[in-house]
Amino acid sequence: MKEYLLLIRSVGNPVAGFSPEEVQRHVQKVGAYIEGLAKAGKMKSAQPLAMEGAFVAGGNGKAVTDGPFVESKEVIAGYYHILAADLKEAVDIAKNDPRFEDAADWRIEVRPVQVVDGIND
Repeated sequence: MKEYLLLIRSVGNPVAGFSPEEVQRHVQKVGAYIEGLAKAGKMKSAQPLAMEGAFVAGGNGKAVTDGPFVESKEVIAGYYHILAADLKEAVDIAKNDPRFEDAADWRIEVRPVQVVDGIND
């Protein structure tokens, strides 16, 4: 199995206009999806990300700005660290995320993790 990082992207908060009941249903669906991946041995970790943060750039990391925002309204809202046989399976896992049922403003970037000996050993 190979490791993949699925970066969950959104424009703002796609569930901001949901009723409390709709938010609860959304959270339950996503939770069941994550639980199913974990039971199948595909999920290493998953977490949402807070909307605040900082962006570090420039020579020697000296340029720090608020946000996690760059020149876009899109933010990384969370991530899944998964195991999959190949990129196709990782994409299929991403395509089954129930977020896509609830709002159109979600995108998931699927990236293979390059495992380097000596890191995290």
